[in-house]
Amino acid sequence: MPTRFTPSIHSSSRSLPFRCLRAAIAVAATIATAAPVQAQAGRDAPPTRIGIIDSRRLLQEMPGRSRAESQFALEMSDARLLVRTASDSLKISIDALAAIEADLRPQQRESAMMLVRARELALEDMVAQLNVRADRRLQEIQAPLLAQLTEAVRAVRTRERLAMVLDLAGGAMIIDADATLDIHTLVLNELRRRAPETAPR
Repeated sequence: MPTRFTPSIHSSSRSLPFRCLRAAIAVAATIATAAPVQAQAGRDAPPTRIGIIDSRRLLQEMPGRSRAESQFALEMSDARLLVRTASDSLKISIDALAAIEADLRPQQRESAMMLVRARELALEDMVAQLNVRADRRLQEIQAPLLAQLTEAVRAVRTRERLAMVLDLAGGAMIIDADATLDIHTLVLNELRRRAPETAPR
């Protein structure tokens, strides 16, 4: 029997990373295929440049994240109170039934237990519906931040003339890489530069 309502925009009170973020924020550029007559010249071309990010880290540090988390927590507080009140009321009913159960006739006992079970099922259904609403609302709040992150990555990729950006949070399997490929600071600075004009409302 559910007794608490615990949808959360973060996994802990200190770290506060966004949950359920498994999609890559990678932005790739189209790389033109050289014609055969340019094959020799292509050998002298600079190597393809890529960048590496971890969108989970960026989402933790980007402007607007704390505000979004606070907004979500505030909106969920009423739902948590509703579930807590219903759970406490159900517990009182269960305790009251336990206190008189021995004195009830079999038919009375069965009727009382069916009533308690019906309240348990109603509470489970309420929690399920609230969790669906919470997940939907969480996605709505996250969407602007994800869009800002994508735009910032694209801006940095274009400015730095990178062919593509790999996101470690998206499952990119990188065993070893040059530290200079990490563009975390560049993207975070871009997010901060854009913050006044793109801060979520």
